[in-house]
Amino acid sequence: MSTLPPDFKQVLIISPEPWNGQFVSKHHYAITLAESGIQVYFLNPPKETCHNLEVNKTYYSNLWEVNSPQVVKGLRFYPKYIRNLIEKKWLNKLEAKVGKKFTTIWLFENSRFYDMNFAENRLKIYHQVDSNQNLHIKKAASTADICFCTTDFIKNKLKIFNKQVYKIHHGVSSSKSEKHLNKNQLSLLLKNQQNVVLIGNLDIKYLDVNLLESLITKHLHISFHLIGGFNEQGFCYSRCGKLKNALWWGKVDSEMIPVILSHCDVSLLLYKAETKFDIEQLASPHKVMEYLASGKVNVATYTDEYKDKRELLEMVDKNSDYISKFNDVINDLVHYNSVENQSMRKAFAKEHTYSKQLTKIFSYLKTNKLIN
Repeated sequence: MSTLPPDFKQVLIISPEPWNGQFVSKHHYAITLAESGIQVYFLNPPKETCHNLEVNKTYYSNLWEVNSPQVVKGLRFYPKYIRNLIEKKWLNKLEAKVGKKFTTIWLFENSRFYDMNFAENRLKIYHQVDSNQNLHIKKAASTADICFCTTDFIKNKLKIFNKQVYKIHHGVSSSKSEKHLNKNQLSLLLKNQQNVVLIGNLDIKYLDVNLLESLITKHLHISFHLIGGFNEQGFCYSRCGKLKNALWWGKVDSEMIPVILSHCDVSLLLYKAETKFDIEQLASPHKVMEYLASGKVNVATYTDEYKDKRELLEMVDKNSDYISKFNDVINDLVHYNSVENQSMRKAFAKEHTYSKQLTKIFSYLKTNKLIN
């Protein structure tokens, strides 16, 4: 684990995604910090059903989940002084409830608490992982002590407002999964000799459903495992739901992902990544790191953060070339999933575990004299 800085003791992580959702970077940073011995409080987005401030212990040591009603409706329209005062009072109330003062506020969004002046006398970190998260970037970046991001696109935007901006690549969990497939799940993976997997939100607007449908229908001898949330009335299921070789798993426990990937031959990254906006938003999907950690070959649409790491992904520049690339891969798995190639992908993932990413973050904090 990373060496814990002596003055980095209690952290409040402000997340746009709930604790009980699919684990992504915010959740993994929270877990890794907690495993390092730090006390972490993970603030969920507001829930309409939550009327009082709640702090609940999670499964992990040193890690609590915080639920809170909306601080004040329409708070962004209040004068700066009043807004900061209200958010300070909210923070003091939370600290009184947990019985300690936070040393660090780690903000992963810019729709709430984006003016980080409310957290005076604390280390203020703004961490942006998605390009389309663009509500109050200027205020969030300029009022933070330091900023982190995942892509060059985001870095170039943040540098306008804060000189201390550092790119930290998406990470991957280093914990070993103890989950096992049940008989029904295992039978799905034994149905055909070749198994292909797509993981993620299957209703996300960036998914190239037309390409996915074409890929599945052109390879009826292959099982396509679609893992993630979907709506049966959604576009993806309406197009691909009746295809016999499309196997719909729905959402699964995050710890099941490495197990499933280990049983598959090819993973897919399949987005509409050809417009400028989409290229920026899809420059570094979190799940690529999970794919690489499995060692298995990934066939990908254009992914900007890997344009100079093409040995890691079988990536096309145009979606029209995707099926041809997939055919090359599926017809020569002995080469693409060779021990050497799998080891290369795993080695890259191993160098980007969340523990190692935290070590880099601590190093930047120390260089900037923000911690001892």
